[in-house]
Amino acid sequence: MFCNTFIQDLINYRNNSKIITGISLINCGLCFASAIVTPNGFTKLSVTLLGLLNGVIGITVSQLDSSLNTRLEDLQLTSRATSKELLAGYLKDSSIEVTIPSTPITEADIITDIVGYWKAQEKHLAIIGGTGDGKSHTVKVFISALQNEYSIAAYDVDFAENDYPKSVDVKYTYPEIELAFQDDMEELENRIELRRPLGNRYVPEKRLIIGEEMPALADECESLGLWMRKMSKRGRKVGMFIVAIAQNDTAENFALKGDASILKSNFCLLYLGNKAKNRAKQLKNEALQEWLNGASKGRGLIDDKPVIIPAMSLINPSSSLPIGEIKDSTKSPQSIAEVAEVPLEIAQISEESRLKYAQILKAEGHSKTKIIKLLWGVEGGAKFTELSKLIDL
Repeated sequence: MFCNTFIQDLINYRNNSKIITGISLINCGLCFASAIVTPNGFTKLSVTLLGLLNGVIGITVSQLDSSLNTRLEDLQLTSRATSKELLAGYLKDSSIEVTIPSTPITEADIITDIVGYWKAQEKHLAIIGGTGDGKSHTVKVFISALQNEYSIAAYDVDFAENDYPKSVDVKYTYPEIELAFQDDMEELENRIELRRPLGNRYVPEKRLIIGEEMPALADECESLGLWMRKMSKRGRKVGMFIVAIAQNDTAENFALKGDASILKSNFCLLYLGNKAKNRAKQLKNEALQEWLNGASKGRGLIDDKPVIIPAMSLINPSSSLPIGEIKDSTKSPQSIAEVAEVPLEIAQISEESRLKYAQILKAEGHSKTKIIKLLWGVEGGAKFTELSKLIDL
């Protein structure tokens, strides 16, 4: 790397070379003018040669000036690049690196009611996960929790029978999905007009629209980009919410190329599986990484906060086992009634099924004490120890 004073000296030399070129050319002109009026002889020859010499000097210095100017520009660029490389090297130097320890994840940090959290934000939802990371399962969790409160539609070209409850309006061909986008945007405008004279008194019917595998829809549906922009910015105020699903979190994957700010400001971002772990690494948060690695399934990040994804059998309103009410806790034991409203049917569940439920709940981070208390009504003793060991298997 060259110091700034060295480069500045070269710039000054270049500027002075321009003056030298000018003086040499002026002298050349004066010598030729003198030679014209000087009588033939040695004097005239000397003046002529002097003029030629000044001309050669002027041209040579001019060429050197041009070459120096080009090299100086390269030198300045090289110096800047080298400075950046050295600075980057200094910043990476472990001798001056500052490591801020991550705060361990506590019970209070973990979001156990993912649907409740999302509703409280009043935003759309973007689900990011790879194959097998639980995207479809998470969608079913939301449908199960919201189907009595929202009218739900799903745009899914990979739809198969029984993928969704009968209450969900499924569009699974590209032409009908394209028409659905047009209908949604028309409904959006109608709702906005209805809201205009009423303001905050306007209470719309809530709609949830699920877009499965957004990149695939973007390839075939011309209206998706416009639909995403309109619905993302204006849909929330009139009760129209989106659940958009993709394998990566780039704006392009959500048909928002060039508008990444829309995704960040209007959506809750839910990362699942390996995508959640990669996100934690990107955040350089070792505590999140450790927490996510603590279970093979059922954990993710929503808005960069740890979240539990419940098992379907534990949150379905029609299930006879509403264990979704359980909260992991290290507090003093509570009565079963305080933990959850347990129906009489729980006594009819087989021992094998209870053990299966218990293992699922434990994998999701719930307290073994509360799990055993809810499913078996046991709070201590040899039976508790035996059940605890079985759950750990």
